[in-house]
Amino acid sequence: MSENAALSDELAESWRLACSGQSVVALSRAKLLFKRLQDSGDDRAIAACLTQIAWFCLQLGQAEHGLDCAYAAKRLWGRCEDTSGEVHATAIASWLLLEMGLTEEAFEEADRALELAERQSDPAMLARALNAKAIVLMYSRQPELSGPLLDRAMDLVEMHQEPGLMALLLINRAYGQVTSAEMAEFEGDAEAGRHWRDLAVDTNDAAIAAAEASGDGWNLRTALCNGAEYHVLLDRPEQAHDYLGRWAGVAGEPGLRERIHLLYTKGEVLTLTGRLAEALEICEQAVALADGTTHTDHQANAVRRLSDVHEAMGNFEAALALHKRYHGLYERQLSEVTRRRAHVADIRDETSKLRAAAERLAEEAAHDGLTGLSNRRSFDQAMLGLEGTEFALAIVDLDFFKSVNDLFSHVVGDAVLRQVGALLATHAENGVQAFRLGGEEFALIFPQDDLDSAARHCEAIRAEIAAVDWQALGEGLTVTASIGVATGSNGSALMSVADGRLYDAKAAGRNRVVSMDALEPRYGITG
Repeated sequence: MSENAALSDELAESWRLACSGQSVVALSRAKLLFKRLQDSGDDRAIAACLTQIAWFCLQLGQAEHGLDCAYAAKRLWGRCEDTSGEVHATAIASWLLLEMGLTEEAFEEADRALELAERQSDPAMLARALNAKAIVLMYSRQPELSGPLLDRAMDLVEMHQEPGLMALLLINRAYGQVTSAEMAEFEGDAEAGRHWRDLAVDTNDAAIAAAEASGDGWNLRTALCNGAEYHVLLDRPEQAHDYLGRWAGVAGEPGLRERIHLLYTKGEVLTLTGRLAEALEICEQAVALADGTTHTDHQANAVRRLSDVHEAMGNFEAALALHKRYHGLYERQLSEVTRRRAHVADIRDETSKLRAAAERLAEEAAHDGLTGLSNRRSFDQAMLGLEGTEFALAIVDLDFFKSVNDLFSHVVGDAVLRQVGALLATHAENGVQAFRLGGEEFALIFPQDDLDSAARHCEAIRAEIAAVDWQALGEGLTVTASIGVATGSNGSALMSVADGRLYDAKAAGRNRVVSMDALEPRYGITG
């Protein structure tokens, strides 16, 4: 098995583990794989690995680390010109930003993901981008806008039979329906609220079925826990207990975020059924687990549930103390949002600097540092791009250039090369391309010219070079050029013919253009 195939298999296995509910193991494996890939130079494999790590971090509630990985993956996918990969990483970045409370930044990333996805033909990635935009709108309490996006995403996924992704979309659709219920109830429309809550239960049940069908343990645990909460709010404790019992039977090791979510949901169910002592114990476990993390969000959710239990038990002093703590955590969340926003700004600034540096390096790699013309590497790429099409090529060589360096210095020689380069650049229009091949040798490509037209163009260039007042660079300095011109559709053959005609121009006395083969045999000519 090749190394690339082995890497693909390892990435596929990490993804399979996460989809089967083993996100903790998947993240550990992906991090080990990333360490091995770091020095490989394989940008595509590194980007794929970072995208997976970002997603696993989202699943496990490690938003900041995940965001760093998502942004790094985006940068690499862009360098690889892989739009699908960039869409995936950008969509994940959007969701992670939401987890950090940065709604505006999340909206920007979701918009970018959708814009990219609409340009290409990958239905799964378009569905992920639609999902990202929908989630931001849901967090902004705009379910009437998020719903149609999720419906469109589900239509795409249904056509391409991806039950794991369908489960995720259905989970989010149900969440949006619960938001619609809350908004209706706030407006005093209890009947509409009940309708939306019943609809959310049905949608969430469809998510559970899709997750079970695909063996996606993470989505299954999420849907079961959400479903328990939905039934609690509909005063259906038996159904909620059933969902939580099924949660415990899902294969794979749940992450910390999932365990905290389970505990405080259990606490709500037990509180609803009057089993307050058990609810208290469970919610205290949730707080203890959350306190062992650095995530204020987890702590705030767990503390609020514990406060509710104490209030239901009549322990108002304890409930008030916990409520004050919840308020303090809420204030800390706001300050963390500010810090996170600064962190994101730093990442984006660094990304912009790296992108600018990459563009500068790409520009430098394609151009000659002395003359500013495109270099030999660019010439080879241009020739390859024209392979199979008829075009004209001219090889330009400055006559006796070695004597310019020897008699007038290399400083003057460099000045001559720069001036010739500038002159050739003025002729690089209407498709004509100018290159410095190295030393005193240049090339011109005429994609749209026949032999006679290219030869006339080269004669004008030759005359301009000879007519320059070179005395300004050195007393007695003159510079002329010999040029060989050829047409054809095979790059290597064309180069050989143009080179031969350049030698013919040298042999005939230099300072001339030759576009036809000489009748006499060629001999070695220098300068």
